[in-house]
Amino acid sequence: MKEEKLIQYLFSSKKKRKSIIETLDDKQKYDTRLLAFLSSDKVDAALYRRILLQIPTKIIPRMANPLLLADFLTSSYETQSNASKILALHGLYVLLTQYNLEYPFFFGKLYSLLTIDLFNAKYKARFFYLLDIFLQSSHLPVNLVASFAKRLARLALLIPQYDQCLIITFIYNLCIRHPQIRIMIDRQPSQSTDPIKDNYLSEEIDPNKTNAIDSSLWEIETLTHHHHPDVATCALAFTSLRKINSERDIHDLLEIDYDEMFEHDINRRIRSRKTKDKTKTTTECPINYNVTVNLFD
Repeated sequence: MKEEKLIQYLFSSKKKRKSIIETLDDKQKYDTRLLAFLSSDKVDAALYRRILLQIPTKIIPRMANPLLLADFLTSSYETQSNASKILALHGLYVLLTQYNLEYPFFFGKLYSLLTIDLFNAKYKARFFYLLDIFLQSSHLPVNLVASFAKRLARLALLIPQYDQCLIITFIYNLCIRHPQIRIMIDRQPSQSTDPIKDNYLSEEIDPNKTNAIDSSLWEIETLTHHHHPDVATCALAFTSLRKINSERDIHDLLEIDYDEMFEHDINRRIRSRKTKDKTKTTTECPINYNVTVNLFD
């Protein structure tokens, strides 16, 4: 019972604390109890993720010294699963931007999470929502931004189809936000689709040393020939990048899966075509020579 009350105290909702004005002494006591709880063996995996999830919005505002969480968050990134790493990075970002935490490896850690496994992670949508926030600053080095764009472009060739529009749109927004990397679109590679001749060092773990800015986004050009019209249309948007200077919304693309894509495709409007008899039109779309009735007909 005491443990339940302690958890309610540490992670109480804003509604319950609305009428409570916490003094500096209250916040210092909160810091002490929180750190003692985090260092205990009472935190299971589910509660651990719940803590990481609530650190940016509910825990940090109640603390007298939020920088005391730095060790916990960095340790969480080093030792926990990919889902916990994503949540830990959000807390670290708040400490970096609002409390002057010095963590020079932040973007290197972020870059290392961009793997195929990420697209099967539970918090994939949250990751790309946060990644969009992390890469908004106009003060980021051009080499760093170019590395993220190139790594994402390379992944776009390998990931499930329902995520390809998300990644292409994400890269598109990076090019709008950071015009210096548009040279990667304009540059013609010596061997158009040969990764062996690409200047990009895909095995380099430091995003500032990948030579991505000297490479090209040939992967996007490849996706303009994708069999699915939505993916091809997203990739073709890069051809009008100089004329349009506004970012595209990615929020509707964060949770799309194969079921939603299928539902969208079967409800897609089919262009009508005129027959020899100009008074009649047809909207039939030929998909097979003979109409199939059964799977093994």
